[in-house]
Amino acid sequence: MKQTLAIVVLLLFLIDEVTANSEPLLTSEKVITLGVVEFPPLVIKHVKDDSCYGEAIDVTSNILRELDYIVNVECIPPARLFARVKTGHVDLTINVRGTLALDDNVTFVSKPFINLSIILAQNPRFTSDKVVSAIRGYDYFGERKRLKEEGFTFFDAADSTDAIRMFLMQRTSHLLSYKQPYLYYLNSFSNASISSDLSERLTIPSYLAVSKTSKYRVVLLEDLHTVTEALKGKTIFNSYRKKGD
Repeated sequence: MKQTLAIVVLLLFLIDEVTANSEPLLTSEKVITLGVVEFPPLVIKHVKDDSCYGEAIDVTSNILRELDYIVNVECIPPARLFARVKTGHVDLTINVRGTLALDDNVTFVSKPFINLSIILAQNPRFTSDKVVSAIRGYDYFGERKRLKEEGFTFFDAADSTDAIRMFLMQRTSHLLSYKQPYLYYLNSFSNASISSDLSERLTIPSYLAVSKTSKYRVVLLEDLHTVTEALKGKTIFNSYRKKGD
């Protein structure tokens, strides 16, 4: 009995030693959660599951890996993304300045990530209608407010694909969208095209945005600032695309 007890005590001691020795290895890993929303062609959702891929993810992941971070990617709707950024469950995202649900909860990296164009598409068959499909929670740099002041009403969707699809199915007379997802959708689906009049409203920069409640906030901002300010291109995205050519 005494011999058995001694063996048990020895095993417990060894387990404690292994755990203690492994803790520094576990805590030394910097695991960053990158949160993204569907935004083709920069962020494309897989057909079979909720994961995403695309050049925006590739560029950001490459930067983080160069800085010795481990990257987890969450591909979620905007409203959920903003909530997870606020609580620090998402450390880093990509967005424009001026999104009310996000701006107070992040610190933006100063160098632009990529420039985006906002367009208003109109179906010429519905010249007297003023119903716009758009992404729920997106202000579009003030364009939503301006259109409301002009008498437009909004039909909000969860993401860019749903908003574009509503317009192409002629459920709305107008579409407020970023240009890249709209053109990607038209080019990807040959039966999606309808006659539409496009007006380009704004071209604005988007930025890497670090959650103010991320446990890596200070070091992540310092690391990103150092590596991105050294880039010669006007945007982070174009600089890294050239590096890959």
